[in-house]
Amino acid sequence: MSPFEIVSAARVKGVSALSITDHDTMAAYPEAFRIGEAQQVEVVPGVEITAHHQEISLHILGFGLDCHSVSLAEGLCGIQQARQRRNQKIIEKLNNFKLAVSMDDFPCDGRGQTGRPHIAQLLVRKGVVRTEQEAFAKFLRKDGAAYVQRQLLPVRQAISMIIGAGGVAVLAHPGSLKMPEGDLKRMIHELQTVGLSGVEAYHPMNSEKMLRFLLRICHVNGLLVTGGSDFHGRSGDKAPLGEAGCRRQVPGHLLTALKDRFADFS
Repeated sequence: MSPFEIVSAARVKGVSALSITDHDTMAAYPEAFRIGEAQQVEVVPGVEITAHHQEISLHILGFGLDCHSVSLAEGLCGIQQARQRRNQKIIEKLNNFKLAVSMDDFPCDGRGQTGRPHIAQLLVRKGVVRTEQEAFAKFLRKDGAAYVQRQLLPVRQAISMIIGAGGVAVLAHPGSLKMPEGDLKRMIHELQTVGLSGVEAYHPMNSEKMLRFLLRICHVNGLLVTGGSDFHGRSGDKAPLGEAGCRRQVPGHLLTALKDRFADFS
């Protein structure tokens, strides 16, 4: 979806504010700002960066970033180049199975970065598989025939990139990590020592039990609470735009607290 489509859909749903946290790119801005102003939807600049911490793959959200930060642009460019190299290696593996796919099959429309979900969609369009889930099962997940390991940043570097651009670093969807509560608590504390400022407690992958657990951790440790739908505009989404799972909505006061932290960092 384009920034126009996302912000317009948010307005229809009654969402007052949102952040388009594309992976490894902020290409949605400044168009999203213009559309948000026109449609009276507050747009908070954001990004999502995949990183690793002690062999665990994590997603780190950055909010309130300076979209003109040179250091952030350079850091994201490096990640994008690594992603493109990985995509090409996946395509080459698929070609080894006599599948007629290439990087030229993907449109250059500026709608974020091409990744495995787009390759899965391509395999569906080509009639190689019936569904995106089948594409991942056969080719793209960790034990798939065309899987290629990602080159990930150390989490300390990802958080540093976000802070260097004036942003607030937040651990995304902890429930997806499927870690025991004690291990997750320790990891969040370790990340806080290198600059983590918040945790995405409201999320479709976080159960009610996980939500309560994360809210306690944030309260005790002075961490910000954030939330989101993780909406990708496709059939496999776990929640529609504007909801954080189980028809939960993200409380508006959390945005106020987040913006107060922006002021502290400015």
